[in-house]
Amino acid sequence: MHTSTVLLTLAALVATASAGWKMDVSYDDNTKLSFDGHVNSGCTKFKKTGAGINNVYFKKSTFADTFELFNDDKCKDLGFQGHDGSNPVPDAVYGSYKVY
Repeated sequence: MHTSTVLLTLAALVATASAGWKMDVSYDDNTKLSFDGHVNSGCTKFKKTGAGINNVYFKKSTFADTFELFNDDKCKDLGFQGHDGSNPVPDAVYGSYKVY
């Protein structure tokens, strides 16, 4: 019985540690796209660039609790920084993002 308790506890810890972040991006043309990961994303270009982003719902993870939207596609010109939950953002076309 003791071995099964240890295994269940270990399995629960692994599941908690591997729960990833999720970012739901809403565009001004009513398109919604989702992005997810487990660790920092690094600089990632948005593939959709023809419409402005007006809201981001972000679910943080153990290793990532912040996202940034950039006006350019090289993560140099910061346009918005957000955190866990719903984030109304200035309606603009953003070129890239980072999650950390």
